[in-house]
Amino acid sequence: MAALNKIQTFIKKLSESQNVKKVVKDIQTVSEDLQKRVPHLSKEDAIKKYKEIMKKVTQTEGDLEKEVNKVIGKIKKSKSEVEKGLQDYRKKAIARKKEFEKILKTKAVKKSTAKKTTKKTAQKAPRKKAASAKK
Repeated sequence: MAALNKIQTFIKKLSESQNVKKVVKDIQTVSEDLQKRVPHLSKEDAIKKYKEIMKKVTQTEGDLEKEVNKVIGKIKKSKSEVEKGLQDYRKKAIARKKEFEKILKTKAVKKSTAKKTTKKTAQKAPRKKAASAKK
């Protein structure tokens, strides 16, 4: 789901890019211009216009590809930063887990030691009472 959101954000940013808007506008202008001239073009004029259009299309494709690569580079950079941050958080979480386990283990040892001491004291007390009753 997060990947889908990132892709949608990428597409939105890409469509808002001035270079992309320029490419779309140029293609629309050329298309409209061509539609107006088609009825009046000779074969030579049509070939010349076709070459001009292909030159513009090739140029705008290059511009668009540069823009896409730029955005992809930013995405890759942010991805590596996020992964690094997650690794740092993971290390911290593991360290905290070990600290908590140590604390819990220490408390468990103290409780078991306290229970043993209580049992020994409880066992000794009745014997003393019995011994003092004999006297």
